[in-house]
Amino acid sequence: MSSVGRPETRTQILEAARAMFEELGYHGAGLGAIATRAGVSRQAIYLHFASKAELLTALHLHIFTTDVLPVLDRHPITAAKTALDALDATIAADVEVSSRVWRIHEALTTARRQHPEVEETLRPGEEDRYGVLLAVAQRLKQEGALPPKMRASAFADMLWGLTGLGTYRSLVIERGWSLDQYRRWVRTTIRLHLNAD
Repeated sequence: MSSVGRPETRTQILEAARAMFEELGYHGAGLGAIATRAGVSRQAIYLHFASKAELLTALHLHIFTTDVLPVLDRHPITAAKTALDALDATIAADVEVSSRVWRIHEALTTARRQHPEVEETLRPGEEDRYGVLLAVAQRLKQEGALPPKMRASAFADMLWGLTGLGTYRSLVIERGWSLDQYRRWVRTTIRLHLNAD
């Protein structure tokens, strides 16, 4: 197998693409510049990815494996003893993941408007994330932590908004909050809705 077709070459390209997309955005990062940064030819990129959108889609899946899964392992939501523990684990995981992926998410958001394949890759992940939040909310409901009139889906919606990348960007990136400050704010704010009248 030639070096350009090897798995390690694919990883080199993905890491170079990540750096370029994070620095320059989707439109600013050209395949030629990505190839140069990866130390391969532009043709080598096409041996692995048919287009820039396909490269970004593959990068999204790569980042899920390298950045997101380890965070979820450190904050095991489903193994939490109580619903409140699961809520805290969810918040901690979402804040840490946001700190790792917000830059690449900017490029993905731009690309999804123009490329259906990017949208098709992102949508299931977003649905999965909401499913986790809803499961935590349902567990809170079952354990009596939610007010009787509050639907689990309404609580999940609030948690979705508080931990979303848009909120993270506004408070941490634009306003300069620390990760700990942001995490504590989310935790305090969402707990205002537990057992409220």
